[in-house]
Amino acid sequence: MLENIDKKDMKIIEYLKEHGRDKSSDISNALQIPRATIFERMERLRKDGFIKKYTVDLNYDKLGYSVMSYIMIQYNPKASIDQRTLCLNLSKMDNVISASIVTGDWDIVLLTAQKSMRDLSKFVLEQLRTMDGIEKSVTIPLFERVL
Repeated sequence: MLENIDKKDMKIIEYLKEHGRDKSSDISNALQIPRATIFERMERLRKDGFIKKYTVDLNYDKLGYSVMSYIMIQYNPKASIDQRTLCLNLSKMDNVISASIVTGDWDIVLLTAQKSMRDLSKFVLEQLRTMDGIEKSVTIPLFERVL
C-alpha cells in the first residue's frame, strides 16, 4: 500500500493535517509544488483511500461541551448483537466523538463530550448501561485534552 506514496504525497498529507481547508493554490505555494500536481495527487490520495475525509477539529469547550471522557466498555459475548455492530451503534450516538474496538481488558473505547457531569452520568447510566452487549464500563473524565 505505501509503495503508492512518495515524498511529495507525504508532504501534502502532512500539510493537510494542519491546513485541511486551504485551497490548492495555497498548498502549492506553501509546498512549492505546482497547483495541478497538488490537485491530481489529492484526488488520487482520496480515491485510493489514503485520505478518508476532510474534517474539523472542534473546540468542544467553546461549544459548551466542557466534560470530555473516555469510556471503556467490556463487551458481553452472550449478547444478541455482535461487537462491531455495537461499536458502530455507539459511534452514532449523540456526543460520541469516536468509538474504537481495542484489545486487552476492555473491548471498546469511546471518547465523549458532554455539557456537564450530570449529562455524562445520564449518558452512562440511562443509555450505555441499558444497551444490549455492554457488560460493564469504566468512565474516565479528562482534565485536559492536549491533542
